[in-house]
Amino acid sequence: MKLSTLLGTGLLIVTIASLVITNPGPTAYARYVSVQAETYLSEEICTELPPGLGSLLSDQCIEFVQTLQPQLDSLIRDRTNRLNLGVASLYQTSFGIPELPMLPEYKVETLGILRRFFTYRASQRP
Repeated sequence: MKLSTLLGTGLLIVTIASLVITNPGPTAYARYVSVQAETYLSEEICTELPPGLGSLLSDQCIEFVQTLQPQLDSLIRDRTNRLNLGVASLYQTSFGIPELPMLPEYKVETLGILRRFFTYRASQRP
């Protein structure tokens, strides 16, 4: 065997091993989605309350979102499917919040690789 072939094979093995080791698991994904959802609810929903209600309920809305965190974590875990590819994971989460019926249901698709997450599709269902 040529030296270049051995080096190329060794490099490929090291690269694959690194990807497998850094493939983020379901717990890390649940944390990621939970933070994203809390940010969205606090910054988008709580700030877009109808005039009059917004000034009265803005702080309470944010507090309500924070108190929903345990239920949100459970909801995310229950409604997430993971396709573990070894070197990366594909996650699909479909969720809505029963306590906030005015919110639509969402479907989120995310790639987990190298200990990071990349949401490549987020759609809203009526």
